[in-house]
Amino acid sequence: MSLVTDIGPALIALDWGTSGQRAWLLGRTGEILAARDTGRGLLTTTEDVDPGDPRARAAAYESAFRETCGDWLTEFPGLPSIASGMVGSAQGWADSGYRTVPAKPDSSSLVPVSHRDGVLHLVPGLRIPSGERPGDVIRGEETQLAGVLEALGEPAGPLTVVLPGTHSKWVRVENGLVTDFATAMTGELYGLLTTHGILARTAAGPVPDDEAFSRGLTAGRRSRGLATEAFGARPLVLDGVLEPASLPDYLSGVLIADEVSHLLRDSDTRVVLCGASELCRRYAAALAERGVEATVLSEEITARGLWRIAKAAGLLEDRLERTVKP
Repeated sequence: MSLVTDIGPALIALDWGTSGQRAWLLGRTGEILAARDTGRGLLTTTEDVDPGDPRARAAAYESAFRETCGDWLTEFPGLPSIASGMVGSAQGWADSGYRTVPAKPDSSSLVPVSHRDGVLHLVPGLRIPSGERPGDVIRGEETQLAGVLEALGEPAGPLTVVLPGTHSKWVRVENGLVTDFATAMTGELYGLLTTHGILARTAAGPVPDDEAFSRGLTAGRRSRGLATEAFGARPLVLDGVLEPASLPDYLSGVLIADEVSHLLRDSDTRVVLCGASELCRRYAAALAERGVEATVLSEEITARGLWRIAKAAGLLEDRLERTVKP
């Protein structure tokens, strides 16, 4: 009989995107032992770095990594670490590339990046090559997908996973295999329209208004075209029908309804939402108007996805299988 002796932390996992960086210290069964959420995303990390100097960029990323996880690296030397997101882009610490779909989200082909405390393993993204139509890419969300599939108990058959965000992803999965996906820049468009241009000048500081959001959903669903319906927010305010502070929620409804109307398929009978709770609530409302009841999962599922990918890649074998004979 042998006993597992390694009962402490087993993995450092990071979701390192464009604007933020989340880090988790995970235990030997994937449980979250500690979590940190910082603003050290790609933009902040490389703010003062010459984009043509890869050494300077690598040094900046290593510094940001140590700022967040340095004490974990010191306290638990040799602990494996893994990261996904824009840290693995061409503007990141190193380019981890893309895998072409169809593909499983839990890749075992990671890109190692050496640093003074060890090695950080970067997760590759997913891609659809361009042909007659433009292709598409996913970077970072593949870890959410891996966590979603595990949380749902490895579901068989077709599944649609919607990942709302700055660039929302609609992913089709068949028996654990990503077969297709599409990206909508809904969140980015919302940010641009509410901070620049005529709608930004028409709006006031936002106040939550579910009625305005629902009205926007209706307008977006019956859309005369996104550009036309978006502008409709201005005359509604000028005519006193919509409060200036409610314009952002109305516009949110228009944009989300437009996205859902274009990307929801008749075959999408099993839909899972995974992301920030408020965004998922809005998307769930838009889907409900189309007769689809979605399952909602927390965005913390990303940590579980990183654990699953690290396990598939063999990063945890030494720590999970280390035994002693009595």
